[in-house]
Amino acid sequence: MHSKSLWIFLSLVILTNPLQAVVIDKIRAIVNDDVITESELYAIEHLDVDLSGLPPRENVLQRRIDYKLVLQQIQRQPPLEIPEDEFQSTLDSFAARHGGMEEVLVFLNSIGMNYADFEEELRNQLMIRSFIRLRFRPFVNVRLEEAEKYYNEVYKPRLQEEGKEVPDFEESLEEIQTEMVESGVQERTKEWLDSLRRSATITIKE
Repeated sequence: MHSKSLWIFLSLVILTNPLQAVVIDKIRAIVNDDVITESELYAIEHLDVDLSGLPPRENVLQRRIDYKLVLQQIQRQPPLEIPEDEFQSTLDSFAARHGGMEEVLVFLNSIGMNYADFEEELRNQLMIRSFIRLRFRPFVNVRLEEAEKYYNEVYKPRLQEEGKEVPDFEESLEEIQTEMVESGVQERTKEWLDSLRRSATITIKE
């Protein structure tokens, strides 16, 4: 009888204090030893911050898997420091878009993310971007004839379709080279990520 009374008492406590009940977060994926939860995906999707330079994927879960894989690789390397002024500039830009830091804190609370996790997310994304540039940028070079072909087949038709004035090739060369380098880095990064996925243990929970 004593144990039955105790069970009834605990049940009443839980029912009358629902906010004290434990919420179990659903696991959506395991990437090697890293867990991705439902709440993490919800927060990241609504945070809508894309600083890492990782190639696009079909959904937030697949993007998060890439994120975890790259962080795991970074952790095996010598520490990669992000300049504090770069982080502060990124934070200031985010705060400006959301109406100031007080509004940022309200927004973070609404998506279930605390400030410490938010700051870590920004720093990690900046670190991934720096890592990718260091790893792949030196191997992407654009020859003049490649740039001219890109100008004629991609750059010029795009501006014409948008109804914009088309500058001469020489005037647009720097912008064209930047676009082509970024595209090359993206391609190399995508190939590298695909190889990481093949060698990783990735379990997706439905």
